[in-house]
Amino acid sequence: MRHTPTFPKEASLVAALGAALLAAGIAMTPAASAQTQALDDDTCARLNAQYNYVSKFKAGLPYADDARAVREEAVENCRAGNTEEGADQLREALRTLLVDPAA
Repeated sequence: MRHTPTFPKEASLVAALGAALLAAGIAMTPAASAQTQALDDDTCARLNAQYNYVSKFKAGLPYADDARAVREEAVENCRAGNTEEGADQLREALRTLLVDPAA
């Protein structure tokens, strides 16, 4: 087994590259306050898309009708501009389907 020596220039280059990548990763991480997602029309759209996707697989289950009724009311609220209540209702519909809401 042959050992290849690491030269000081190579070692410092690797260390500098590693530090730069670490700093870039930390700089790209959003602040904790920015991680709380602002509620907007996009939230309703994302939750509705998630509901549409999962509802295909859960259509025949006993709780699917309850979730569908909540979702219909939620969509009406989102369209009427009451996005906070609509998003909450979409989250409730997803939880009724035993799915963790993505937004």
